[in-house]
Amino acid sequence: YSKAASLHLYLLGFEFPDSIIIIRKGTFHFMATAKKCQYLREFLVPNANENTSTIELIEKTKDDGQNRENMNELVNILRKDKGKKVGSIFKQSEGFQGKFIPGFMTMVKDSQLDMVEIANALSSFFMLKDQDELENCKRASILTNKVMKHGFVSEMETILDGDDKISHENLSGKVDSIIMDPSKIKVNISSDAVDSCYTPIIQSGGKYDIKVSAYSNTDNLTPDVIISSMGARYKGYCANMSRTFMVDAPSMVEKTYNSLLILYTHCLEQMIIGNSIKDVVINARKFVENKYPNLLSCLPKTLGWGIGLEFRDSAAVLNDKNDLKFEDGQVYALSVGFHNVPLTDEDKSSSPSSIKKLNTFSVLIGDTVKVVTSGPADVLTKFSREFSDVSYNINGDDDEGSEDGDDDDNAMDVDGQRRSKRNKAEKTAM
Repeated sequence: YSKAASLHLYLLGFEFPDSIIIIRKGTFHFMATAKKCQYLREFLVPNANENTSTIELIEKTKDDGQNRENMNELVNILRKDKGKKVGSIFKQSEGFQGKFIPGFMTMVKDSQLDMVEIANALSSFFMLKDQDELENCKRASILTNKVMKHGFVSEMETILDGDDKISHENLSGKVDSIIMDPSKIKVNISSDAVDSCYTPIIQSGGKYDIKVSAYSNTDNLTPDVIISSMGARYKGYCANMSRTFMVDAPSMVEKTYNSLLILYTHCLEQMIIGNSIKDVVINARKFVENKYPNLLSCLPKTLGWGIGLEFRDSAAVLNDKNDLKFEDGQVYALSVGFHNVPLTDEDKSSSPSSIKKLNTFSVLIGDTVKVVTSGPADVLTKFSREFSDVSYNINGDDDEGSEDGDDDDNAMDVDGQRRSKRNKAEKTAM
């Protein structure tokens, strides 16, 4: 993900790598290969109207001399009307490969124009979403919700029921293939409109990393504390969700998870118009320190990030230093957890062998949420977070739990499925 790619998606609907875009008041200049120019000629130019900027398409050729001449002309366009400043994502441009983009950026730097970094300005622009963008975020959230429920949970339950062996990595691949082709779970949506934000992260067995950079390892899925994270994209817009599933959970795990639920709600209540991003983290830390001091060292330093065309906007990370204010129309990935909570022998004395192998465990809840005009942020990923809906009893005889929530306006309807707090006999009898 990059600011440049997000800008391409916002302006043109597609990403055009290895291209130059210059935007001035009333004019739009685009230099790239003949194929890319032809695409815009066929799909962008015919839709122009009286409000559309003048569009100039310049074809990149195999003639380096001609390319340099065209790029010189683009630099001259920047100087038009006594222009003295040029805004770009200069830090990001340093990583471009090849000769085309680096060559043009060198020409810009040599032009004596005042170069202004606009990455943060673009972040502010992308964070405030119009109704069409919010709808795309909602649909990405619905799809993520459906894949979690009818993809991951269905697969996980089958594995647990059959005592099957499958690695986190392989299970992750199965879930990823469902995101890429939602028809596998009877979701009626074009695969051309969807993508996976990242390869789903599935963890169990005592090895946990609740950072967004985590990955699924090659260990087999085990019936203990299972964390699943995934995110789908719809028309370029991202969503994210994390859930913790607990099998034969000892009281320490249940107690910790219920504490996390309370903290999660507390964080959600801080995400209101006028508050700063840092208020969420600072107040979360105070809340844990007062209510659950034994868990303070397990609380991560960041509790989410801005999300949209970029999966993770680095300028909108929920940490204790970010002064960015919450505004109506912003969308965030809220991610709250406790990492590596100790589990003593006494805590697991009456637990099955799979739990007794754990020395530490982690719990994580993550959702895509939208800042609204009044009240706490609205959760777009509706999958239930309640302990009774994400816990299983394989070795005991606990009562059957309730059905989990899936309130997504039936936008991509598929049949419902029961789960939670069911033992194997109950499932087999169904």
